[in-house]
Amino acid sequence: MRNAKPNLRMQVGQSQVMTQQLLQSIRLLQLTSQELELEVTQALDSNLLLEAEESETVDEVPSNFEVASDTSATPAPSEAPAAEVSGADPTARNEVEADFDWSSSESWSGGEPLDEDGESAASRIPDAVPTDPRLQVLSQLQLAVTDPRQAELCAALIDAVDDSGYLSETLETILDKIPAPAVGEAYALSELQAALALVQSMEPTGFAARNLSECLMLQLQALPASTPGRVLALLIVGEHMDALGSLTEGALAERLDYRRDQVHLALALIKSLDPKPGASGADGAQAVVPEIIVSGQRGAWRVELNPETLPRVRINRSYERAISGPGSSSQYKALRDQLNEARWLVRGLEMRQDTLIRTARVVFERQREFLSKGEEAMAPLNLMDVAEAIGVHESTVSRVVANKYALTPWGVYPLKAFFPVQIAGREADTSGTAVRAMIRKIIDAENRARPLSDGDVAALLARRGVNVARRTVAKYREGMRIPPAPERMLRSQSAAG
Repeated sequence: MRNAKPNLRMQVGQSQVMTQQLLQSIRLLQLTSQELELEVTQALDSNLLLEAEESETVDEVPSNFEVASDTSATPAPSEAPAAEVSGADPTARNEVEADFDWSSSESWSGGEPLDEDGESAASRIPDAVPTDPRLQVLSQLQLAVTDPRQAELCAALIDAVDDSGYLSETLETILDKIPAPAVGEAYALSELQAALALVQSMEPTGFAARNLSECLMLQLQALPASTPGRVLALLIVGEHMDALGSLTEGALAERLDYRRDQVHLALALIKSLDPKPGASGADGAQAVVPEIIVSGQRGAWRVELNPETLPRVRINRSYERAISGPGSSSQYKALRDQLNEARWLVRGLEMRQDTLIRTARVVFERQREFLSKGEEAMAPLNLMDVAEAIGVHESTVSRVVANKYALTPWGVYPLKAFFPVQIAGREADTSGTAVRAMIRKIIDAENRARPLSDGDVAALLARRGVNVARRTVAKYREGMRIPPAPERMLRSQSAAG
């Protein structure tokens, strides 16, 4: 039998385009209304095929839902009316639907090839300056990741990063939560480890570290090799982290067999590092603009998108017709690239708004009692419940509720607040949010001269069928900044005197 002859061939693929578009759609889901406005403004400035739509047409777009008084009347996700982005060109939407299979990055098979410079149209879409480090990392990954499988893994890792910038779950746990690809082999731990190395190479340095030692180590490794104190700092962070909080400079120098001035220089370098590389985007105070508005009355609640936050952008039909005509394939190549960019952005915005309104509808269907009675009636809810109801993955719901707010009859709440933990009771399960509200109500009604102890509050809750430990009452009380009973008594006596 003859040996097979080696054969080399060049093949133009679409994985880079699809990967960037996948990461862009994920990033759009996570943007706040202010960040989204900046994103759209930059796109309008740079893309000739996009135009702002007049605000009068917004009312023609169905962007709300009625919350049924009976959950049995809730239509299936596929039957529910979708929230459309204002002014989206239906022709463009049909064409982009034909170009992309949004259900799986593995089934990509259409669209425009890369241009002469090897650059995809998606890479030229302008990015808003993100305030959240997660969005900053996603923006960088759009240009660095070339494989759709790797893009999925990077997105899953970023989802697992907490507000301080640390990876809050083990790689094995993250891997178990990632949905299996529609085509190809299941994701391997080695693939996830490679994706983590890529995410950790992005700015801010130290992002997605698994602990403080790794966070500081990543930042030290990124410094020039000639940085004074770097070698010793790497040794301390890598092997003697326990000594940082327990030993003096002199004792540490003796343990490491280095001069004290060398240890002092290394410690100064370590102190200059950022122990929370993800906190920079969360610390700045920003105006809260609710993207969801809930109004009405018991049995007839209305859930709608805030029209002030809806992007008003569409494709310029005149240009679209001109470059789609006969003989325009080579003459209008640059405009055709911009047309693809415009279609991707419009479709991404449509997906964002549609997912947001469907998520909000399910959330407030489950939290109807809260709308009528307030926090004491808030029911337990988790991301998986909502994901199953609207037919998406749990990570999609997590992205869409991040940094989003809802205006309710009881004030403005972050959407994440409507996913409280479950606490068991004799009569029925209740939520941690409801328990906190009950504790505050009990303390507000107490005899000021004889304040209730945490044990007394726990006993009163037990009479209502809610079983919580005294230490749980203390934790919730402290979280609400309510002082303990002795301090409340002193304040009452001081006020009376």
